[in-house]
Amino acid sequence: MKKIATVLAIAAFALGAQADVTWSWWCENPQESTDLSFGLGAKCAEVETLELSLIYSGSPKVDVVQFSFWGINHSEMTGALQMAPWFNKGKEPCVQLGLLNFTEKSAFTWGFLNFADKTTVQLGLLNFNKNGFLPVFPFINLDKALFD
Repeated sequence: MKKIATVLAIAAFALGAQADVTWSWWCENPQESTDLSFGLGAKCAEVETLELSLIYSGSPKVDVVQFSFWGINHSEMTGALQMAPWFNKGKEPCVQLGLLNFTEKSAFTWGFLNFADKTTVQLGLLNFNKNGFLPVFPFINLDKALFD
């Protein structure tokens, strides 16, 4: 975990040298459009690269990565990765990692409980997928389209 945090910090500082960076103590930039968003509770109108928070990430539009160290991600996320230890909610993230994951469409979700309209692969204790080979299945649920 320390290595991941170090790599993320170095990447954030490297990107921050040329990028528009916004800091929030608690969601005070709801009208900002930025490249990088950091804070205890981060919320901007749009984040183009990385939203990194300690407790809550809630920007409606995040294009690449949304990461919360100890908390919750809640957005209309359409980017590559949405990761939080407790709760993730996104519209179309490519990958979701967390205890509870809610999405309309994604490629991969991994958590304790996963809820989706259409996800290619779900790994977790219980997986709810409207387009899965079964609507509810424990441990792994795969999209019906994989079997066509």
